[in-house]
Amino acid sequence: MDEALRRSSAHVFVDNIDAPLLTDADQHHLSRVLRLRAGESVSCSDGRGSWRMCEWVGDVIRATGSVNFVDRPSTILGVALAPVKGDRTEDAVEKLVEIGIDRIMILAPVEHSVVRWDGDRAVTSMQRIERVVRAAAMQSRRVWLPIVEGPTPLAQILTEPGVAMAEPGGTADLSSLATVVVGPEGGFSAAEVSLAQSTVDLGAAILRAGTAAVVAGALMVAHSRR
Repeated sequence: MDEALRRSSAHVFVDNIDAPLLTDADQHHLSRVLRLRAGESVSCSDGRGSWRMCEWVGDVIRATGSVNFVDRPSTILGVALAPVKGDRTEDAVEKLVEIGIDRIMILAPVEHSVVRWDGDRAVTSMQRIERVVRAAAMQSRRVWLPIVEGPTPLAQILTEPGVAMAEPGGTADLSSLATVVVGPEGGFSAAEVSLAQSTVDLGAAILRAGTAAVVAGALMVAHSRR
């Protein structure tokens, strides 16, 4: 990561990198929450690899540096996870973004799902997930916004290349995977496991579903990008 990007006082996403304008929410966050002072550095990105340095001037940002571009990683790393109770789904998604996962898929209900996102609830829940992803990407100074999808049927995800289901005793090589699929509390049913091309073991401990998703993401990044 570029040192200037790393050291910026804040990082935001804008629609037009050539003429960066803040959303009302971001303007409020920078002025009222972070309480930036005039002249502090703010980096901005279009979420598609382009970014530049700006400065905070009178509740707006003014471009001070040229536009830079960072290539998207050659391998898109993804984690698919089932929604769980409370805020744990959002917590897991936030950590996945900060770790460096590029694609986050929310599973449609599976056999052991307790939390089920469908209908209007699916729409509002996915909108909330998108906000969490954006905020986490700002926090971690990412210049490519992660892809967010769902709710997506398990069978559809399992047909993609390089996908493994997180299951005890799995033998898949993490460095060769593009996506790890993590089930709900209680795991996948035997019938669902039988659909998987391969399975991957995340360790000896019994993990909560949200924790398992974060562990899967961390292991994928460590094995593929170290």
